[in-house]
Amino acid sequence: MNILVTVGTTKYDSLISYIDSESNFNNLSIEFQIANGKYIPHKHQYFNFTERNNIIRKYKEKDIIITHAGAGTIYKLLEMKKKFIVVPNLDRIDKHQMDIADFISKNKYALVAYNLTQIGMFIDVIHSCNFKNFDKNEFFKTDEIIKYILQ
Repeated sequence: MNILVTVGTTKYDSLISYIDSESNFNNLSIEFQIANGKYIPHKHQYFNFTERNNIIRKYKEKDIIITHAGAGTIYKLLEMKKKFIVVPNLDRIDKHQMDIADFISKNKYALVAYNLTQIGMFIDVIHSCNFKNFDKNEFFKTDEIIKYILQ
């Protein structure tokens, strides 16, 4: 199974070090996107950042994405209809990721691991889960804005 663990632009060393050091994950093909994290994975491949097109390609290639509760990442994964596990980054001072994770969990869009120890179990069951599809609403003011600009 091919897995991408992504933390967006903010370090999330506790997530990266947990997955990298936990022996239950040794038989999985895992790639980490670690941002400016201080923890450097020893057992799996990693990169700091990549271009938007490259990260989207990586999302497509992987069976499962494990992600922080970053709005941009989650929104893209929902659009792509990927199966993913959200792990809110509670190492941050602000706790907005908990709000996003709660929304995802409540609406059954993905699995949410509020504790790192849940990740292994969620990897085992994610393919048997039926998630609700996210319906993207197109921005309804585009024509009006274009008309205003062209005046």
